[in-house]
Amino acid sequence: MSENRSRYSSAPLQDLRRRPPRQQQPLKQRGQAAAGIAAPNPRSYVFLQVLLVAALPVLFIVSLLVRDTRLYWAFVILSLAGIALMALLKAFVPNARRVLGVVHAAMIAVALFAILVSSPARGNPAQLQTQDLASIFSDETTASLTDMAQAAQDVDAVQTPDPGSASLAQQKLDRFMAAWANKDYAAMVSYSSPAWVNQHESQRDAETSIFHLSAIRTPVSYQITDVSGSDSDQTRTITMQALISKNDGKEPVKYNFQILMIRVNNEWFVDPNSISSSQVVQEAPVAQADSAAGQQAAMGQAALAEEAQQAQAQAQTISVRSDTVLYYNQDGGEFYHIDPNCSSIGTRYRPLTAMFYYRDVSNDTFKNLKTCPECKAPAR
Repeated sequence: MSENRSRYSSAPLQDLRRRPPRQQQPLKQRGQAAAGIAAPNPRSYVFLQVLLVAALPVLFIVSLLVRDTRLYWAFVILSLAGIALMALLKAFVPNARRVLGVVHAAMIAVALFAILVSSPARGNPAQLQTQDLASIFSDETTASLTDMAQAAQDVDAVQTPDPGSASLAQQKLDRFMAAWANKDYAAMVSYSSPAWVNQHESQRDAETSIFHLSAIRTPVSYQITDVSGSDSDQTRTITMQALISKNDGKEPVKYNFQILMIRVNNEWFVDPNSISSSQVVQEAPVAQADSAAGQQAAMGQAALAEEAQQAQAQAQTISVRSDTVLYYNQDGGEFYHIDPNCSSIGTRYRPLTAMFYYRDVSNDTFKNLKTCPECKAPAR
């Protein structure tokens, strides 16, 4: 009996090994099959995928390159609409929705920041060109000098005539005179002859040299009376009369200039030495204009005025206290100043902090320093 029982108990295991394995269906599918419900097919969101993954990133890059506010707003609106649509339809898997949301939120933040810091919309190119021309003529011709004269000296400036046509040499001289009026010595060096510039060791030395050539004078207005030669020549001479202010509170004086223009590689440059060879225009009264006595009287008045200026300068020097504080630039400065914020000092060096007393101006430490004529520092 027990022997037969062991045989029967082992028989089903042998049959089980011979049967092919059955494929088990997932519980969810079996439950749906039992309930008679078919499994839903996954939906595809091709348009939304192309919009969020390809189109909007490309639009974002284009808007950054073009820097147009309208493109920024278009990207922000479309990106927000795409994210909202993705969330409502529950498109893609949760991880993909989360990544796309973070990426588009970052791009929207960048676009909004670009809108805030972007400049106003550009106007019509024709209007911009007109404005540029106006700014050029107001900054680099005698028109700007006229405005400056009316604001600082309240003097009526004379417009520069155009002898024949505005030659290339005259245009370069206009830029040079505008830089001189604005005390932009770096620009004056850029308009100067390369041969003259190469004589200096550095740009700063060239600016210092042209500062001395200008002799602390400022052109209020100028009038070109003659231009010799043509633009095909290597050199030209421009004759002009300029109303020059010495920045001493007195009336501007009219000077005659013979400006030498030099052509290098088909470009005109100013010889800075020309501005130091000016002559005062003697404007005698009408009754004495044709008489030698009138000319001598005018020359005598000019000599008396010069002597008065020298006497005033000497009196000022004598009245300077020995404990007057003077300033200088320890980083290679060549001048000493009475004003630590003197306009002749570079912006990065102002205000000057190194100082000494006037009684020490002739010591070995400061004897090589020169007197600054811009802030009218007391002479030795």
